[in-house]
Amino acid sequence: QYAQHDFTLLDRRLGTLEELRALTTRAHELGMYVVIDVVMNHMDNEFFFDGHESSQAPFHMHGLGDQREYGLTTRRASDELFDTPAGRQPYMDFWYNN
Repeated sequence: QYAQHDFTLLDRRLGTLEELRALTTRAHELGMYVVIDVVMNHMDNEFFFDGHESSQAPFHMHGLGDQREYGLTTRRASDELFDTPAGRQPYMDFWYNN
């Protein structure tokens, strides 16, 4: 799912947690693995690249010439953020570092 709000919760389109556990258990019994892919870079609802709040940031290679990697800015007001080891962030258990 794009623009995930809480990476600690199972997307309900994948079923219940109990159903996922049953699927995983059965797959393991059959010698298979279950891979759950999480797309961490689609968090447009929480962040934007500096200078591009409502537009796409042009592509460039990191550190090319005088260009630098884009910094992230949170969309939430400071009083809605959590204290984390990396400063005030939208998530209490996941944080980014510019």
